Amino acid sequence: MKRISKYILIIGLSLSCLFMSACSKSGRSGDQPEEVVELFNNAWVMENYMNAVQDYDHVINEQVYFDWGERSMGPTEYRYRGIVYLTDEEADRLWNAYTWDEADDVQFEFGKMETDFIGDGPWYSSQDFNTDNYSTVIVNYTVFDGEKLVFDFSQM
Repeated sequence: MKRISKYILIIGLSLSCLFMSACSKSGRSGDQPEEVVELFNNAWVMENYMNAVQDYDHVINEQVYFDWGERSMGPTEYRYRGIVYLTDEEADRLWNAYTWDEADDVQFEFGKMETDFIGDGPWYSSQDFNTDNYSTVIVNYTVFDGEKLVFDFSQM
């Protein structure tokens, strides 16, 4: 019986060492993941997160995630940031449907999107708009200038 326990202990320690060794290896130098930014011009974000927006001209967004290479152990949590160009009628409807407060010092962060055409604002935010649209994500910001929405949110 002692002999079997000894073998089980040796096998267990060996497997533990192998597991720890595999977890510490990385395909990259250092322990930092690679940030991957993908640019999209489709309606996926609108269909899945902005149900209160009834009409828009087009949307451009980035999907951002971190690639840990060989050390990746589970599903990826994505970050979405982009611009929704609204129709004139929808911009008026949203302006009247929600209470918008002027946003202080909005800093846009984009990886692949051109930001020269975003505009200077002023920018407004609405907690009610965020509540109506983003029940399952962490909102960094959604701001509105009367013509377009600029957003940045992350999955939990």
